[in-house]
Amino acid sequence: MHAKVSARQGSDSNSMTGVWLAFWTRVAIRTALVSVAALSVACSPTPRKSPAALRGGRHSSAAIVDDLPVTFEAGSPEPPTVALVDRDIDWQANAVMRVLGGIAQTVKYTEYSHGLAVDVRRGIYVFDCSSMAQWVLKRATPVAENTLSRGLSWRPLAADFQRRIARAQPGNERGGWRRVARVEDAQPGDVIAWLKPKIIDSKNTGHVAFVVLPPLRVAGYSDAYLVRVVDATSLLHADDTRQAGSGFGFGTILLVVEPDTGAPRAYGWVGLEWRAFETSIAIGRATR
Repeated sequence: MHAKVSARQGSDSNSMTGVWLAFWTRVAIRTALVSVAALSVACSPTPRKSPAALRGGRHSSAAIVDDLPVTFEAGSPEPPTVALVDRDIDWQANAVMRVLGGIAQTVKYTEYSHGLAVDVRRGIYVFDCSSMAQWVLKRATPVAENTLSRGLSWRPLAADFQRRIARAQPGNERGGWRRVARVEDAQPGDVIAWLKPKIIDSKNTGHVAFVVLPPLRVAGYSDAYLVRVVDATSLLHADDTRQAGSGFGFGTILLVVEPDTGAPRAYGWVGLEWRAFETSIAIGRATR
């Protein structure tokens, strides 16, 4: 399940080439079209489709955030460089990472499903993004999981993760949770949860994922970060390990932040390959 993220480096020997690469990268972040139908299956049991297959889909103008500002640094013409490598993941960093590492080391069969079927001995992991997150937290940080589930008539969904984390204070633990206010402060084991953007037609409430490597600021931009995550999904992220199926795996997403506060304000499902969608996003650290 471990896959190395390929490096995308520009040539230092040709400054004009570097400028043009930076320009087109900026265009990709700010103006790429996204199919609503494709995004709606990001956390659903629909069979996974590759980004290339989605490019030919029908686009809706309502799905486009026409001018999502991404601040370009005029003095940094170099194109972004992906340097998130799975071999750098520290599976012993904390309790959450140890549980995630256990899945990564034992998984033999995984599938995305709104149900839950886990057999650790046989290496079977069948779940969706929120049931996977709950399963991990129950074993790693039971207090945080109990806080998350308290008062709910059913298991917590992505929206429940987002709202519970958002209520926690950045500097103070609350019910086993501490909110991480700035994307650049996120650490391996932290939970990212966002609400489904209103322009996406889906019964899903949003998405949940775990950070597995420190966020990497996109070169040339002051408010864009690539984040390596592990989650359960049926739609590929960038540099995804799920080449032959769905379920548990690694991928890279993009987070755009508020320039003044560094708080997350938009996500890009496939890193730099598509544009970002604005929505409510929370990052939380489960402490106990």
